[in-house]
Parts: sequence; structure tokens; C-alpha cells
Amino acid sequence: MIFLTCSSKLATLRKILSHSFPESLKVYGALHYVIDKNPFRLQVLVDQWPDFTSVICRPFLEEMKNPIDPYTNTYFMFSKDPQSLSHMLQDPQTVNWSQMFQIQGCQALEEVIHTVLSKHGGHMRTVSNVLYMRDRKISADEVEALGNTRISDLQFSPLNPNEAPLVNAQWLFGGNEISENYIRRCIQTFSTLCARIPGVAQPIGWSLSEQSAEIRMGYTESSYRSQRLFGNVVTRLMAIQQSRGAPIYCHVAPDNKKSQAACKAVGYVPVGRWQQWSFQPSLIKYSMDSMYSH
Repeated sequence: MIFLTCSSKLATLRKILSHSFPESLKVYGALHYVIDKNPFRLQVLVDQWPDFTSVICRPFLEEMKNPIDPYTNTYFMFSKDPQSLSHMLQDPQTVNWSQMFQIQGCQALEEVIHTVLSKHGGHMRTVSNVLYMRDRKISADEVEALGNTRISDLQFSPLNPNEAPLVNAQWLFGGNEISENYIRRCIQTFSTLCARIPGVAQPIGWSLSEQSAEIRMGYTESSYRSQRLFGNVVTRLMAIQQSRGAPIYCHVAPDNKKSQAACKAVGYVPVGRWQQWSFQPSLIKYSMDSMYSH
């Protein structure tokens, strides 16, 4: 296993990963921010260089201080060789199996992950959602046309860190104190956008991006649904991400047909599966299910 720190090697890796979309999206997005100031202090690990077959992005081990914080303790993975990935996952310098963590990727890695898990005990919770990518670039005309809608009197601005509880209360993967702290950190660090009624403090809709550049946590108040508010917010956010060179992608639950239709309406196309594996070691009594309250 090799830690990549050289800027030229990281740039080379990013270029190579761009040819493996959509499977490499999570690692590519994380690498985008590693190269750009690395605000979440992630490390890039490969099985070998330059002919790598597996790559993992995760925080420095010393950053993962809280054993029950899977939002910080997140590993983004891409592999062309399950055997090499298995070796990396079993290396104590790669994964801390004594704490709760998440693995995110866009590949079917269940077999290798569960094989390694069987050697450590504990419980793994798996979520598999529909992965979407934007199928074309966002033009200036497209953004300008957003002002010609029924909600053109609204104001659009980034979220404030003190609005993290609002996002947390509506996030399927949140609803707890640890996720609220994570959301606040994302708001402080990455691109976000929300819609506001002039003179009203609380936003009526929002969308965020996170440390793998994915657009997530979107929400619209019920009275403003079916008015293109989601499309207005997320298209503007996609344009911001595009201007910063980030990949444009998101995920939606397979049974959420309304959100899937909304994604397609703003140019997203389904390209595969978004995967998350949440691990809880047997020695930790904190219930992982309690972290996902809705």
C-alpha cells in the first residue's frame, strides 16, 4: 500500500479515474478536494503505483477520533481488483475496524467487504440507491432562464452554519447530534444553496455538497413542491460545482419516484448504483440504527 502525496501523482490519478465514471465518482470527487486545499484532511491510498488497481480516500487516522462518528469516519473506494482491495481493507494502516465507519462507492463491492467483515465481527448496514450524473454541461442561458419561473421572487444564497439543524431534521441519513455537526462542517466548507422568501429568516428549500463533491441532502417545503423549486436550487448549485471543476452527481432512493423525476427534469440521468456500507463493531454498544432516525 502506498500513500500518494505528490501533487503531480494526484493529478495523474484524477485524470485516470475520470475514464472510469461512474464507478470511480466517489473517489474522484474526494480527490478533487484533496487537490484543492484538502479541507477535510483526506489521505489517498493506492495498492501500487503507477499501475494501481485499488484506491481509497479517507481521513488521516488521527482525524477519526470519535469511534461513533461514521460521518467523519468515511472511506471512499474504487477498485478494479477485489483481491487487492481485500488486502488493503485488512491493513490496520488503512481501516480502523474498532470504530463505526462508512464505506461509500459506486460499485458492487459487497462480496469483498463482507468477506473482510467476517474476520472482524460486527454488523454492516447496506444502502443501495440510484446513482445520477448530469448528462450535459450547464450553460449560462440555462441558469438565466431560472429567473423566468413562478418562484422568481425568491432569493437564493448559501446556507448559514446555524441552519444545520434544519437540514439535519430532514436528512434521511441524519437526525442526530453527530450528523448535525457534520452538516455544519459541510456548510462551512463546501458549496451549498438555499431558497428564501424575502424577509423570512428560515429557508424553504436547499441542497448541499460534501467532501466527495456529491450534491446531497436536498429538501423542499411541502407547500413549494411541484413549482420547480428543487430544479431552481439544484441547477444553480450544479453550475457552481461545474465552475469549480467538480463532478456533478447525486443519488436517490429506488422507491422515491418524485425525486427521481425531479432529477431527470434538471438533466440528471441514471448511470448505476450508489452504495454505502455502515459498519458497527461488536464492542460498540451504540445502536447504528438510532443514527438514522427517519
